[in-house]
Amino acid sequence: MQIFDTLSLGPPAGIADARALRSGALVVQARAARAGNVQLYQGSELERPERGTVRVYRDPEEIFRAESLASFGHKPVTLGHPPEAVTPRTWRGVARGHVGGEVLRDGEFVRIPLLLADAEAIAAVQGGRREISVGYTCDLDWTPGTAPDGSPYDARQTGVTVDHVAIVEHGRAGPDCRIGDEADLRHRLADAVAHALRAEAETARLAAVLAEREREVAALRGPGALDALAGARADLIAEARRLLGDAFDPAGLETAVIRRAAVAARLGEAAARMGEAEIDGAFRALLAAGSDRTAAPDPLRTALARPADALTPAAAHAAMVETLRTAWRHGVR
Repeated sequence: MQIFDTLSLGPPAGIADARALRSGALVVQARAARAGNVQLYQGSELERPERGTVRVYRDPEEIFRAESLASFGHKPVTLGHPPEAVTPRTWRGVARGHVGGEVLRDGEFVRIPLLLADAEAIAAVQGGRREISVGYTCDLDWTPGTAPDGSPYDARQTGVTVDHVAIVEHGRAGPDCRIGDEADLRHRLADAVAHALRAEAETARLAAVLAEREREVAALRGPGALDALAGARADLIAEARRLLGDAFDPAGLETAVIRRAAVAARLGEAAARMGEAEIDGAFRALLAAGSDRTAAPDPLRTALARPADALTPAAAHAAMVETLRTAWRHGVR
């Protein structure tokens, strides 16, 4: 049974990766068939004029069967469908090029290279005629069924053998089947690879974060871990109250916030310019200097209270050393 399946070659916006040969012939890539779908035919197309529309399932096992794929290779490319099958007798009158031998499966499609060797055919494609129609013979199994996607069908194609590939005006299968160019295919593959790499990197990052959280949880579950944390917080609160007074309420505050509040109470705006490590050092130095607000002037506080551009690391270190050296004079043991 002779059948024509028409597939879109895409919009006439140019063939980005078409390859022109020295002779002037043009090599392009095209999707030439789709599998795993149900296509609609008129009953008259299938020698069943008594039926209106017939739903035909294109079984991937048949379309991608080695013999079916091989039948695409080295077949003539025509401009429109010839009135009969292409034979050596009719070849010279209808052939405008031929299909290459590198016929490949491209997902649910069959991808073929087309060599266009005729000036009229090349001009037609470059001018916007971007659809092809595959002329082939096949048998039909008229056993009704349901495709994997749930679409019902009336018949199933078997024994597909390609006769020719025609460049035509309008297609049956829509814009998914197009002269896709190798560049377009490479870009899609590159995008897919980049997306996969980004997803893999994000997965690795999340896995590392999860592993760290799991280690933290495991540490908290260790013997005495929670008691140790509670004891450390109680010690910190007691130390902070030496600087802030017994009325200080630490409820809901994190340890870093408690230390910063204590340092800010003694050093004022200077604390706002300090990082966490500096806050921790100042907190310990202030504790060593004593909690008596009437004590002698504190060199560390005096140094830290200077403008930011005047407080060098050396000056801050010297002030801290001086504070620790003279702490005994203020009753600190």
